[in-house]
Amino acid sequence: MNKNLRLLIDNMKRKKLDLFLVPRTDVYSSEEVPESEERLKFISNFSGSAGFAIISSNKKMKSAIFSDGRYQLQLKKEVNKDDFDVFNGGLREIVLFLKKNQKFINKIAIDPWLISKDNFNVLEKITSDTKINFQFIDINLIDEIWFNKPPEITNKIFELKKEIVGETSESKINRVIEILKKNNSDFYILFSPIGLSWLLNIRVMNLKHTPIFRGFCIISKSNELFIFSNNVNFYEKYFKKCKINLFDFEDLLSFLKNHFNKKFLIDTDVLPLKIYDYIIKEKLKFKLITCPVNQFKSIKNSKELKGFKNAHIRDGLAILKLLHWIELEQSSNSLSEISISKKLLEIRSLENTFLCESFETISAFNQNGAIIHYKVTENSNIKIDTNGLYLIDTGAHYLDGTTDTTRTIAIGNPNDEMINDYTLVLKSHIAISTAIFPATTKGRDLDVIARTPLWSCGKDYAHGTGHGVGFCLSVHEGPISISKISECLIESGMVISNEPGYYKKDKYGIRIENLEVVKKHNFKNSDTTFLRFENLTRVPLELSLIDKKMLNEIEINWINEYHKKVFLDLSKLIKSNDLELLKFLKRKTVPI
Repeated sequence: MNKNLRLLIDNMKRKKLDLFLVPRTDVYSSEEVPESEERLKFISNFSGSAGFAIISSNKKMKSAIFSDGRYQLQLKKEVNKDDFDVFNGGLREIVLFLKKNQKFINKIAIDPWLISKDNFNVLEKITSDTKINFQFIDINLIDEIWFNKPPEITNKIFELKKEIVGETSESKINRVIEILKKNNSDFYILFSPIGLSWLLNIRVMNLKHTPIFRGFCIISKSNELFIFSNNVNFYEKYFKKCKINLFDFEDLLSFLKNHFNKKFLIDTDVLPLKIYDYIIKEKLKFKLITCPVNQFKSIKNSKELKGFKNAHIRDGLAILKLLHWIELEQSSNSLSEISISKKLLEIRSLENTFLCESFETISAFNQNGAIIHYKVTENSNIKIDTNGLYLIDTGAHYLDGTTDTTRTIAIGNPNDEMINDYTLVLKSHIAISTAIFPATTKGRDLDVIARTPLWSCGKDYAHGTGHGVGFCLSVHEGPISISKISECLIESGMVISNEPGYYKKDKYGIRIENLEVVKKHNFKNSDTTFLRFENLTRVPLELSLIDKKMLNEIEINWINEYHKKVFLDLSKLIKSNDLELLKFLKRKTVPI
């Protein structure tokens, strides 16, 4: 058993706790968290961005770790099977696990800051017919034994101007105030750093891949903002300019108590259970709503969409340069998963609007490509010196937009099976890109369209087909998604990824991902509003992996039209003296 897990279990035994729930998240339910809040990784070595652990102090019951289909191979590689049983799933699967093992369970410790009210409802409802008791702890059990936590980074805040984001922060705040007035309420608790950063048009480079201000705010109907953060002293000068009230994070509960006679709007999807319970305990007046800021920021305005398009063209050129470099270096025997990802970062960094990568680049050759969210390390790094498939999933934040692109590249001579599987995935990708659908369509309806070509051959993929993308915020923007369970309505102005895939265990992975913006599609003499997708990404597909005989006329035309756009947009940015890169672009976009 690893040292950290042993320390945690000893701590649980001293407190007479049977189980401890450890979510892979922070107080804000964020996808990316600071190193100092990577509690799940600290006790399990699992580095994925989603998951839970159930730590057991009972010798008769083994600890367990849960994550979704994207991370099953990664879990098996990173987590010691002697310490944990590994499961595919989330909260509902955790509850089934608890019910199955209820004879060993009395008290389950939960940090009420790290679970939302909605998630706790799931736990409580399904275990209501058992003798399981939940015990809320004041101090996280892992924090009590984590003595050398990395320090939290604090960089300067910067503002995105109206010319880039298309709307002032004053206008955005007024939109929230209108919601307050319609609901006859005094305050809205916006418990989301991403939502706060969008609201105030601010960004800050405190996280590696998500340029957001880690704090939350309470918005009043009288146009006052009360911001709560762990770094108030560092940011005090900036927010004084903005005429905003700034508080320590710990001041929140006293703030609520001091406004006991006011009415609050809350969204329990991300609101920590700790705050909700305090509201109930103090008998504060409240009303439940769906976060309006999530809805506002998911619909991009014309300035944001213009920025998205420009960012994708610049990023497309960066990836084109990388693909050209890979081709030139293939015979050098020096290519590796790490060297390619480093080279792309070097190329992007030459662009003055580049802020950071929007997530850690997935650079995966052959069998590593079958791990959906593979993270290359010095130990796992593979040299790219033989025939196979290389998968790169990469994105960037620029001052005017965010990108997320996946390409699968043939190294050497691909075999027939690789070509067949790539073409199937491409057919799935085109099916989404060419879809025309009513405005009442949900994400799950489109997901079926994407999977049909693969299903018809007995194949599938263990992840969603698409996710929303924020404007220089988080590359994964909820609640937008295209997946088997998505109830999200797809609306005009949303930016969504289109990324079907196929993964052959221990052999290779294939994924093709572009970003798409949802647009209205007009039919003559139709009273129904229809929608379609418009492509944003400008990166060539892999022609050597396409079997034209498997494609119909619509699919062939789509590929040729797409490559025509790629050539027109990227060729404008290629310098006149870089003839080799232009020749490479022509070759990569030749009609099939």
